[in-house]
Amino acid sequence: MRRLQLSIALAFALAVGSGAAALAQTNGAQTKPASESPRASSSFDPHDLSGVWMQDHPRLITVEERYWVYKFTVEEPPMTAWGQAQLNAAKTSFGPHAYPLAETNDPVYHTCAPLGFPRIYLYPLPLQIMQAPGQVIMLFEYDSTRHQIYTDGRSHDTALGPLWNGDSIGHWEGDTLVTDTVNFNDKTWLDRMGHPHSDQLHVVERIRRVDHDHLVDDLTIEDPKAYTKPWTAHQIFVLKPKWTLAEAFCEDQQSFEAIDESAGAPAKK
Repeated sequence: MRRLQLSIALAFALAVGSGAAALAQTNGAQTKPASESPRASSSFDPHDLSGVWMQDHPRLITVEERYWVYKFTVEEPPMTAWGQAQLNAAKTSFGPHAYPLAETNDPVYHTCAPLGFPRIYLYPLPLQIMQAPGQVIMLFEYDSTRHQIYTDGRSHDTALGPLWNGDSIGHWEGDTLVTDTVNFNDKTWLDRMGHPHSDQLHVVERIRRVDHDHLVDDLTIEDPKAYTKPWTAHQIFVLKPKWTLAEAFCEDQQSFEAIDESAGAPAKK
């Protein structure tokens, strides 16, 4: 059974505490969100998404206010009766009403199952984007996960059957990379609060590099079995040019729990 190495917990702790250039904000200052029409800090190619990116949010607030590490929006998405029943049955280890780790029924616990997509965006660990002809590749530090987006004009490929991260294709609309992901299995949660999805999940992303240092991702989530209508989420990432991804693999329960508790702990002032 694969579990997260203890080394990734240590790497994450170092990344959080290494100084003002890392995640923590000093003297109570909060991160300013990227503007939709920002002034470029330096020249950049909007079609170049490559680099190591990290969620751009302040940390010096309570876990309850820091919703972006356990769900995509403050507002509850519009749920079907089936979706609400699944949410009611979820025993999350995170958020304002967390269950003890021994009692959670989160599918990633006790089995070391993959987080799935798009839930993996919510873990406060960096991702790296690499580009090659015909594809954009996202490498997530969490469990060394790969998410591949094909931009060579192909159609969706369902030959491999339902997937943890779905099948993704994309194309450029001006300076925006539009991605379309389908063919999911139904074995994961959408977020760390237990919002469900079925194998009918469909995720559309509009990814833009709005200046040299910021990337925004507008997601539309559609699943007619779980939600009464499509709903949206907004992610902001900041470039970390001096960061590299740590090696991380799901390896043992103790280290997995250590990294999850580290992510949930309030930042030190």
